[in-house]
Amino acid sequence: GTELEENLGLRYMASALERNGHQVEIVPFNSEHDILHVVEQVVAFAPQITGLSMVFTGRAREFCRLAQALREGGYCGHLIAGGHFASLNCKRLLQDFTAFDSVGLGEGEELICTLADHLDEISRIPGLCYRKSDGSVTINPSTGNPDNLDALPFPKRTTFHNYFDKPIASILSSRGCWRNCAFCSINAWYKRGGGKKFRLRSVENIVAEMKELYFHYGARIFNFQDDNFFLPDPMKALHRFEVLR
Repeated sequence: GTELEENLGLRYMASALERNGHQVEIVPFNSEHDILHVVEQVVAFAPQITGLSMVFTGRAREFCRLAQALREGGYCGHLIAGGHFASLNCKRLLQDFTAFDSVGLGEGEELICTLADHLDEISRIPGLCYRKSDGSVTINPSTGNPDNLDALPFPKRTTFHNYFDKPIASILSSRGCWRNCAFCSINAWYKRGGGKKFRLRSVENIVAEMKELYFHYGARIFNFQDDNFFLPDPMKALHRFEVLR
């Protein structure tokens, strides 16, 4: 997936898989010019599962071309797509592009681990849209996104970008948004995945990750990528910020 800055979705899933005993490799795909390199990397690694992070509509065609190139390059494993665009267009994606085997709906940590552990039983994996043996596309009901964000392992860290010559790390203090704006894809995506659409990490859990990033990895700037960093109650939000400081 795109790694112009840290792709936390991929990195959270990578950590979850590694905690479950699986080997993981993150391969950046920042533009169509990367297709040949990505195919070479994936074919050399030969994973049982390859996931494509299809978040944005503007790059959907590039990811579809990458999926086709992977098949033409000899990759025979399970090819799953995820992210906002893929989730909201899952049936059409599988109907129109046979290179894909499935699409994950909603957040991916639990789903990708279940898929890795039960690849031969995809009909029983919650929140998975997949192509059946007869060519038809079906969706397994989702059990919803995880409520307890503190139970998730910290995202896998490899390299960091610099901002004003200082290492910058991306971080999430929450997931989803408590508002209901009709024009926003966040509501539609969380409705598709099921479960609560807005959840907070504890301040203690956030601070523990920031300490690890600062002392172990040398990060000096923290970029919060929350869908909505603020809480409904301004005073509670202010208190949360003060505790973080």
